[in-house]
Amino acid sequence: MNKENSRKILILLGKFIILIGMIFALGKLNWAPLENWAIDRLAHAQPRDQQPTLLFQDKVDIPDTIAYKKEKYLIFKTDIKNTVQLLVSKIGIQTSAPMKKELSKKFKTFESSDSKVVAMSDWDIMKNNLKDGFNALKDVATVRIMTEDGKPMIVDSKTVVGDYDSSDKVMRWGKEIQAASAKYDVDPALIAAVIEQESGGKPDIMSPAGAIGLMQLMPRTAKELGVNPYDSTQNIEGGTKYLATQLHRFGSVEMALAAYNAGPENVFNFRYMYIAETQNYIRNVPALMNKYQQKFATALK
Repeated sequence: MNKENSRKILILLGKFIILIGMIFALGKLNWAPLENWAIDRLAHAQPRDQQPTLLFQDKVDIPDTIAYKKEKYLIFKTDIKNTVQLLVSKIGIQTSAPMKKELSKKFKTFESSDSKVVAMSDWDIMKNNLKDGFNALKDVATVRIMTEDGKPMIVDSKTVVGDYDSSDKVMRWGKEIQAASAKYDVDPALIAAVIEQESGGKPDIMSPAGAIGLMQLMPRTAKELGVNPYDSTQNIEGGTKYLATQLHRFGSVEMALAAYNAGPENVFNFRYMYIAETQNYIRNVPALMNKYQQKFATALK
């Protein structure tokens, strides 16, 4: 690479860092009233390219649409924040030092070969954060919650994207969840919440990375756990066993969820703190747990 190309790359990188810094600085201001106003307007707006041939013509569910857009906007802000934090850490400003010191001591001899995801590079983290963040921002602008036969559906400007509430699809596996819960001493609501977050309760879904089924087990992890990930019962049992291992290893639900999502190595080396997907994951799953605790309590009556 010649000097001219190197100079151009450095200029582009400098502009990128300034842009991200400006977005982050603006995010520190109290824009809540303006953000709420903009989301409310977007929820009530009729998309210009709305197709008249949609299979359903029910009104938009405004409260759910606003809640969905707020969640997606929070994801966008989390992605930008974590990208900036990683950039800041690269120039020598460390964060969460006390926690890092404590964890370093606790897991001094930590080794693992069973992670779902290998340790990520700085570039991969920033690239994924920005990609996911701007996809979430696109959803803020285009997605609404509509109903078909009384069931809420996620709809973008042209197509039905999926179910807004996957709890029915998850609770159909309630018996298998409770069996795995009893075997590995894991709260069934936590198992159910992970299933919803990972797959929406779909047993045959596969991620772009190759994770399989309800609890999105990677083939290597499933093999180490001794389960067939294509068998729904075994998938739930294997995912619960893996989750129980992380709970025992790290001693908290938050860090166990971080390890489940990003891999133990990315918890051990603290990189999960900068992975926005993982930060959103450890925020969303406990919220879903509250819903499933009520559902399992009702089911046991």
